[in-house]
Amino acid sequence: MAMRLTRRCLNLPAIKDFAQYEAIKTTKSTMMVGFFTGHWSAASKMYKDQFEAMSKAYPKATFYTCDVDDAPLAAYDSEVIEVPSVVIQPLGLKPDGSYYDRTDMVVVAPELAQFDQVISRAKAAVDAIHVMEIEGDKKPWTFDPATGTTLPPHQ
Repeated sequence: MAMRLTRRCLNLPAIKDFAQYEAIKTTKSTMMVGFFTGHWSAASKMYKDQFEAMSKAYPKATFYTCDVDDAPLAAYDSEVIEVPSVVIQPLGLKPDGSYYDRTDMVVVAPELAQFDQVISRAKAAVDAIHVMEIEGDKKPWTFDPATGTTLPPHQ
């Protein structure tokens, strides 16, 4: 009996600390899409492959994974309350010329334990967001002591 050994290569960056999470906000991408998981969550493990397949369909967006236990500040900043959740933060300009900010962030969490619908609802949310790219370098987001989260540089 021959055994075949394969290695699965994960192409999505895994956020391990808050600094990595903040660095994504200054990239040239039009939006950041994160899959927030827990190492103890069976549903997170089941749907991670679907999220990786989703990442291939949107080349202009930056996709990443984040274990809420590894980077709790990133989960707090993204308003994650349940795993698995997909957080979509547009980065750039709205079609009317104004900037996207935290109020435009979309958190797709399982409703009533319907974990199988998280990825499909996230795809629909990404498709509904239209982002115009910003010319030049992006500035880092700033810490807001009033909320404990971060704000875009234009505010």
